[in-house]
Amino acid sequence: MSRSGLVASFSALALLTGCGAAQAPAAPPLPTGSSAAAAPTTTAAPVSCATATYDRLSERQRYAQLVVIGVPAGGVSSAARTALGLEPGGIILTDGGSASADAVTKVVTSAQATGGAEVPLLVSADQEGGQVQELEGPGFPTMPSALAQGRDPNGLRADAKGWGQALRDVGVTVNLAPVADVVDPSLGTQNAPVGRYDRQYGDDAATASAGVRAFVAGMRDADVAPTLKHFPGLGEVRQNTDFAGGVVDSTTTTDSPTLQSFAAGIRAGAPLVMMSSARYSRIDPGNQALFSSRVMNDLLRGQLGFQGVIMTDDVGAAAALADTAVGARATRFLAAGGDLVLTIRPGDLAPMLDAITAAAREPAFAQRAQDAVRRVLTFKEQQGILRC
Repeated sequence: MSRSGLVASFSALALLTGCGAAQAPAAPPLPTGSSAAAAPTTTAAPVSCATATYDRLSERQRYAQLVVIGVPAGGVSSAARTALGLEPGGIILTDGGSASADAVTKVVTSAQATGGAEVPLLVSADQEGGQVQELEGPGFPTMPSALAQGRDPNGLRADAKGWGQALRDVGVTVNLAPVADVVDPSLGTQNAPVGRYDRQYGDDAATASAGVRAFVAGMRDADVAPTLKHFPGLGEVRQNTDFAGGVVDSTTTTDSPTLQSFAAGIRAGAPLVMMSSARYSRIDPGNQALFSSRVMNDLLRGQLGFQGVIMTDDVGAAAALADTAVGARATRFLAAGGDLVLTIRPGDLAPMLDAITAAAREPAFAQRAQDAVRRVLTFKEQQGILRC
């Protein structure tokens, strides 16, 4: 692999442990009888595994770390295998309703062998519970809906740990849950993305926050990284961005109490936040949330203090992104402050890489993309996925 001459300077997220330290040459010995103090031997600061990994990757390998692709849980498709050859940052398991735990383990092992030889893949799944449980074949526990989970927040942490252990046992390291959205009680099941499927923990911020905290803690207890979604919330809309374009939330502001459940999840240690694909007219009327610096940088990072990985919802099949070119779905998100692009369509990886590489000819975008790569690699190291 080619080596970059760039020395990565990490943010506060970078770990200070890893692949070892370089010893500085010792000063020559003083003459016999000299009264001068010996020059101290200095040791260079340890280089983190994430930094060492970044330095050895080619430019295209680095940018591939910014994309997660779909891989069928019952068997790696030919399209997925081709995309895995480009060494993406991770995979999301799809179509897993009947796949057994043994079958999923084989798929994850195969995917890691093909695409994760240089940098291990993030392996993610949608395991919320209820009607949104991607892995529910033999060997996986049945999970109740989030609304049902939220009725017993005191017992939820232990339950979530058990569900997380079942994921970890088959090689899943990221759960794309919990849903932190607070559904407007006046909408209820008329809220298509969340309320219709009982994906929320409650219809008020306090109840939702309690459920989010417990679920995050339980997943972390199982060494599975939980993901808060869909920031800044899909509880105030009627349409689902998966199936409809032009979805607008005209209610949520930067001071809305519905943000409290996201803040609770961040304080509980959730290392990833998934962005909504809706537009928030009272925050940034000109951009969908995943393309908005106001939402990601000012609100999520600035106001809520989130320092982890910001990722998209699916940008492959979602109707909300149908009018945006595939490559631009990645570059616009990264330019606005995001880190990790999720597409269930493995064929999207190549055009996204082409678009990111082309956009990186502009220095400001290149710096932004490089920062995102460092954050993703640091997260992998913190999660124990990346080791040197």
